Amino acid sequence: MKPLLVLLTSLCLSLTLHAQEPDATAKAIRALIDEYENTVRANTMKIIEAKTEEEKDKYRATVPSAEPYAKKVLAMVQEHLGDAGSAVGVSWLVTQASGFPEGQTALQMLGTSHVKHSGIAAAVKSLEFYPYEIGGPILKAVREQNPNKTEQAAATYALGMQHFRRYEAATDEKTAAEAKEQAMNYFQEISAKFGDSAINGFPLADQTSRTMFELQNLSVGSPCPDIEGKDVDGGAFKLADFKGKKVVLIFWGGWCHACHGTIPLMNKLATDTKEKGVVVLGVNTDIPEEAKKAYQTYEVNFRNWSDGTTSGPITSMFNLRNFPTIYLLDEKGVILLKNTSLEAIRIKLGA
Repeated sequence: MKPLLVLLTSLCLSLTLHAQEPDATAKAIRALIDEYENTVRANTMKIIEAKTEEEKDKYRATVPSAEPYAKKVLAMVQEHLGDAGSAVGVSWLVTQASGFPEGQTALQMLGTSHVKHSGIAAAVKSLEFYPYEIGGPILKAVREQNPNKTEQAAATYALGMQHFRRYEAATDEKTAAEAKEQAMNYFQEISAKFGDSAINGFPLADQTSRTMFELQNLSVGSPCPDIEGKDVDGGAFKLADFKGKKVVLIFWGGWCHACHGTIPLMNKLATDTKEKGVVVLGVNTDIPEEAKKAYQTYEVNFRNWSDGTTSGPITSMFNLRNFPTIYLLDEKGVILLKNTSLEAIRIKLGA
């Protein structure tokens, strides 16, 4: 019976795909994706509503894998490569199924069969996270061959971010200088040519502006911009108040699971280095009520600015992409370490 069911399902999908509507391919692929995502959402709600860990574990075990859906979506895309709607499948595979072979096949399609398609901007932008050797050639192909402004903008932005990460990872001055110049060139092009382009509702020009600020002001060796704000009780203070001391600066929130294990270690660092000319400061991104709960839960023993959200003024200025993020500043406020580990900070401080 199972092979018959598969055959009937494939026949129905094929009939749908060959309908006369111009977006029939997109609709059929979207229906399959929706089936998967709705099942995941329903399962997630059951986990949230479960009363016991045993119940939660039962529902966790039934979370559907994206793999069979990835296979079906890729098959649809390959059958209808010439259809504009196939871009829906390619984009989903690249952004949501990259861990499967089908996602990697779709990745190559961005630079070949779908290089001129519209509707792939989000997938193109996601290539900013790939190694330059993999993402770079695809992004250049889209930038040069795609006639659509949004896709060109996405490729330009992602290339800028690729070089930005090369700059941050550089181990020699020549490589760092070259990567920084290339990143700035791409970002300046975004400002000049693609100022009105947005992906998923987020203007690329805004993201580019923050990253350019980071490149120019938040690199290792740069004087850290001053921070002015208030703690959760309304007390105002500034980063400049701590000149003359090394500063360990952490961006965190009680909402951040990765922060839960870090804050106790940060408390210990604050205690261990208190008499060594070191001060620990935080930028908390919880709303004030949740911030107070987090301070109590983790017995926070260092002072924090209350930024109120992950898009608060301080967090936005530092262009945060990960939480927690930790900086080490020297006595003059110059950045010694950025987006680093507590182990690296202890080694640098000799603590």
